[in-house]
Amino acid sequence: MSESMMIRRLAWATVAFSMIGVGAACNSDSSDSSTTSQPSVTTSSTTNATAPLTGFLETQDGAKGSVTYKAELPQLKGGDAVVRDAFNGAMRTALDDYLKPNEDNLSVTVAPGVLNEDDRSEVAHIGTGAVAGVLLLNIFVDHAAHPFNVVATTVIDAHTAKPIMITDLFTDPTAGLTALVDGIKSEIAADEKLAGQPAPEPVADQLANWVPDDDGLVVYLPVAHVLGDYYPVTVDWDALSGVLAPGMREKLTT
Repeated sequence: MSESMMIRRLAWATVAFSMIGVGAACNSDSSDSSTTSQPSVTTSSTTNATAPLTGFLETQDGAKGSVTYKAELPQLKGGDAVVRDAFNGAMRTALDDYLKPNEDNLSVTVAPGVLNEDDRSEVAHIGTGAVAGVLLLNIFVDHAAHPFNVVATTVIDAHTAKPIMITDLFTDPTAGLTALVDGIKSEIAADEKLAGQPAPEPVADQLANWVPDDDGLVVYLPVAHVLGDYYPVTVDWDALSGVLAPGMREKLTT
């Protein structure tokens, strides 16, 4: 099997799990070994629940068959249990998908990923309307020329505990995705690092890796490996004001 085929098979799920947005963590086989630790709190905010939702990174490491892994998994504690479990389950499911042995049973090493020099896994937003997280992993397949990065994002409605899809953001999804891509094109043109990088098409699958930010919508774009495989681009809320569904900006930022 060619190196490119191995990489494609490992990386195919990045978009799929970003779109799923919610799920339960897979159980490990009895022969697998893993450890979990909880470092200090990284993000917190008050919600409607008695105790506030608090974000942290949970260190996951161990081995599953031919896959050896260590990851910093975005998780929540406190707050509304349904919302918390939806978010935590989605993040765990995203991680578990990259811990499956490949068809050739080659050794795989999964490590924390870093993009754009300092972008790492995090609970990106906790608010009264939504919670969001980003999982970044760096994967090396034995005999491959180099490791590669993958991204999985989760955005959960803090009232319904349902995933918020990219198409949910807009009154008219077609017009909204088109406006988002136009904003991305403007950001690409303004960033020297992205010179020559193609913009995505205005379709949900190519814009599935996103999280809200105070300044705008952050989209993780596939880019050349030399740039880190993915690159976060922020499109200002004002650039999307004409296409956002009523109240959506407030839901995602407060």
